[in-house]
Amino acid sequence: MSEILEEIRAAYRRVGVTLDQPAAYGTYYRLLCAGCGRMVGSVGDRLLPGMADALVDQQVDLYAAGLLGCACGHQQAQARAITEKGALR
Repeated sequence: MSEILEEIRAAYRRVGVTLDQPAAYGTYYRLLCAGCGRMVGSVGDRLLPGMADALVDQQVDLYAAGLLGCACGHQQAQARAITEKGALR
């Protein structure tokens, strides 16, 4: 597995999202709710180092408010725990 894919996995894992198998030509991956398995989006593997962390960091408040992620609330709970600690990583 490439370093960028591992970085993407780790970044989204923080907010309760898992990276699925490639969806299209090996460059786009489905993002799945770690709580119930529903698809919550997709991400490409053409990000530069540090971009996945930056994307998740900038969106953690949206996940915490329930505006991003799955309707089951898994990402909302994960992101709230992050914001309550006051640390993104």
